[in-house]
Amino acid sequence: MIFQKPTRTSGFTLVELLVVIVIIGSLAALSFTVGPKMMAKARATESMQNIRQIGPVIMNYASDNAMQLPAILAQAVQEDGTTPMVQWHEECLETLYPNDKLSDFRTADWWNKNKPFMRNPMFKQGATPRGWTPQNPGYAFNEMIVENLALATGAALPSHDVLLARRVPMASITEPNRTPLIAPYDNYYYRFDEAETGAFLKSNNFKKLSVEGKIPVLFIDGHLESLKPEEYVERRLHRIPSPESDQ
Repeated sequence: MIFQKPTRTSGFTLVELLVVIVIIGSLAALSFTVGPKMMAKARATESMQNIRQIGPVIMNYASDNAMQLPAILAQAVQEDGTTPMVQWHEECLETLYPNDKLSDFRTADWWNKNKPFMRNPMFKQGATPRGWTPQNPGYAFNEMIVENLALATGAALPSHDVLLARRVPMASITEPNRTPLIAPYDNYYYRFDEAETGAFLKSNNFKKLSVEGKIPVLFIDGHLESLKPEEYVERRLHRIPSPESDQ
């Protein structure tokens, strides 16, 4: 009598199946940890690229407006003759999208459709205490520029609203390489003085807008530095442009 050896089927053995399950589980666990980190890094890179693009837009605005920086918040004459309050980034958007209206820039639909680089990809709509809105894009203008220039005159400091409405002449910026201009923040303007920096460091939005505890800061001369907020204060960047008594 001839006995035939049992033939192996083409299916997995139990051991092989268990090995496959373990490998799939390991890959899934890895994707849950590495995936979000890679996405966060990509958003951080995009945010820095956006800030670099904002600089030339502001300089183009200045060249078209008697070499003055845009006001942080001021009345601006529109084509229809109205004079609404317009934020600095909306002035920039009017330069980039001349065929669109101010009312367009104030709708989420317009931002979602056009995806302008004025929007910080790291700043979410549901962020707390303040989240993204069309008038709060996640990049902020340094309000200390106009305040420090006002202090340098020795006169009484004007009201906050008056300061926000001032357009700064480029000629008054004597140290463009040391004067911060734009930084990520959860408002459309920032200070980063001792008081605000301390509060910002404790906020949820600082964790979301920073990378390893640092934020990218665009200077008026166009260069970019990643700084810790406390380093920003230690270097007294919040006092630039400096009153003569500080120099």
